[in-house]
Amino acid sequence: MGDFQSNFQEALRRRLFPNAPLHLKQVAGAIGRSENTVTRWWRGETRIAGDDLYRVARFFVARGDTAFLHEIFGALFPWEPPVAEEDKTLKAISTLMRRVMADGSGTDRHSWITAEGEMVDVASGHADYVRRELQLPQSPGDLTAYAVRVLGWIAVTERADRTVVIRHDGRRVASLAAERIQEWLDDCADRITHVRRLVRTDQQWIEAHHTSADAAAASIARIAFILRVPRRPWVVRPLPLDDVSDPLLAELVSVYHQAPHRLIHAAAKRGAFTTSNLFGVNHDEVVSHHVATGFGFDTSLLVGMNVLARADTDYALMLHARILRTRREGPNYNELVGTIDDRHVRYLNLALPEPGPQGRVLTSTVMLELERVNA
Repeated sequence: MGDFQSNFQEALRRRLFPNAPLHLKQVAGAIGRSENTVTRWWRGETRIAGDDLYRVARFFVARGDTAFLHEIFGALFPWEPPVAEEDKTLKAISTLMRRVMADGSGTDRHSWITAEGEMVDVASGHADYVRRELQLPQSPGDLTAYAVRVLGWIAVTERADRTVVIRHDGRRVASLAAERIQEWLDDCADRITHVRRLVRTDQQWIEAHHTSADAAAASIARIAFILRVPRRPWVVRPLPLDDVSDPLLAELVSVYHQAPHRLIHAAAKRGAFTTSNLFGVNHDEVVSHHVATGFGFDTSLLVGMNVLARADTDYALMLHARILRTRREGPNYNELVGTIDDRHVRYLNLALPEPGPQGRVLTSTVMLELERVNA
């Protein structure tokens, strides 16, 4: 039957954006729970109760989707639709959840990696260990977020389906903790099939996925290196669109004004994607569809990723805000100064929104300064 928690998360993931036009907020509102609570279920931070699982399934049935519980429990759940008789369904859900907990397939292993690089098993869960270790009072706050943000610790959860969940802060990771998680991922690579990395950024968890332990270790190594590099604070200086003088950028502005629906095609035809990026936007989520290849940055870990999950958190936040502003307010032209990964940069950047509710955002750059910085 597989791991209950992983089956639940995967079944829900397939029904949420970007795989479907549905967001957690809609699910939460429909079942009378807070978005934060549903998010915790989805991320595996807390277990969903049987009656809540029933309400989620009923929500999907109302949308014409009757397969949700079958995907979680397989052939052990026979009813079609699965919520036809509430009492009977609730009893079956509770029985099956007790069964998967009892046979061990639903058991997770939790660990903390401390600032000293020590890996500590925490059978009672991450939050309880933080509360006891730091002698904190009972609190409804997110103690896992507190430990990664203030102490630089890394939280690790091993799932029965060979998935690993790693939580850390975007701006502070203790150097010994970073070294230890890389060593652990290398040692355990043969038993890990997937890594979910949750990065704490400005009071929210941003999710990144890695298909191997090696890829996750490389990403964390990159973060640890970036955090040692002297940073330039980002400065964004708005410029009038009329000031665009670069021939390629001027052509893109002209296309945008004359035939905005042809913008992306025109950029590709003119070879602009060497120095241009393409982003998809849905509500407040920004995803990289293409990353400029002409400036020497490693793009392999960026394409298809939520921009806020990038290793360089300060750059990610600045980029995220600019893309959302472009979708909201229209084309803009700026001079930007700051640090990307291990390089100080100064560049001119044109941002143009594709028309329509699903329109993407194209940004095109003229690099003025690109200097590698030693850690």
